[in-house]
Amino acid sequence: MEASKVARPRHLREALGLAFVHRGRIQWRAGRSGFLGVEYAGDGDGIIVDVGDVPDFREIQSDRHGLKIGAFADIENVAREPLIRSALGDAPFGPEAARFRLAALGAQLIVAGMGSTRTTRLDTLGSRSLPDNEIPLAVTLKADLPKVAFADRRIRRKDGVATFELRIFVALALSGMHRVGTATIAYTLDDGPPVALTEVAEALTGAMIAKGTFAGAARHAADAFRGDDEKTSVVRRTIIPLVLSALKEAYDSSRASEPPPRARR
Repeated sequence: MEASKVARPRHLREALGLAFVHRGRIQWRAGRSGFLGVEYAGDGDGIIVDVGDVPDFREIQSDRHGLKIGAFADIENVAREPLIRSALGDAPFGPEAARFRLAALGAQLIVAGMGSTRTTRLDTLGSRSLPDNEIPLAVTLKADLPKVAFADRRIRRKDGVATFELRIFVALALSGMHRVGTATIAYTLDDGPPVALTEVAEALTGAMIAKGTFAGAARHAADAFRGDDEKTSVVRRTIIPLVLSALKEAYDSSRASEPPPRARR
C-alpha cells in the first residue's frame, strides 16, 4: 500500500488490523467530534485510515447497564439520550462541559489502537493527547449514576494585555446534608486544555460545610497561576469569585435534590 493511499475499513476489526500492520505510519481520519472536541483530519504523512463509515465510532447504544456513545457521534443525538439529559440537564452543552461532567460521573473512554482497544478514564483525554497510532472509539457510562451536582462559569475579558476567556467547571457530591463527599474543579484559559484545580478539590473533599468553607477553598484557585505579568495577576484575582460562585451553585443544587428529612414523631 502506497503512503498516499487512503484505506477505508468496513468494520472495527479491519480498522484495528490496519493500525497494527502499518503501526507507526498511520494517520486516522474521522472528522471532528462535537461531543469530545477532538479532530482527526487524516491529512498528515503515512497511511490514512478513514473510519468515517465504521459504525462503532458514531453509533449510540443503550441497555439496562448503561450507555455507549461513539466518540464521533452527532452531539445533537447525544444530547437527546435520556441518561445524558439526566446527567447533564436539558440546557445546551459544549464538548468541554460534556467531558468534564461525564468524567465526574465515572465515564470511561475506549481507545482504538494497534490491533486492539483499551479503556481509560475520560478525563485523561483532556490532560494529554493520545499517541498518533490511537484514536478515541467510544465513551461508556453506567446506568446507575452517582448523585453529582454541576455548575459552570465563564468570563470573557478584553483589556489590552489582560484579555482572556476563563471557564470554571465544578462537580460536587455530598456525603450527608452538610459534608462534601467528593469535589472536582477544573478551569480552561483561552484555548488551553482543562486543568484540574487540585488544591481546591483537596480542601473540600470530606470537609464539613460551614460559613467560609467554600471561600477558603476557592482562594486556593489563585495558586494555580504563577507569574508577575498583568494578565496572570488579573486571572488570579478573577478566578477566586468564579470558583466560589460555582461551588455555591453546585451545593445549592445538591441540597435541592436531596429528599426532605423525615419529621420526628
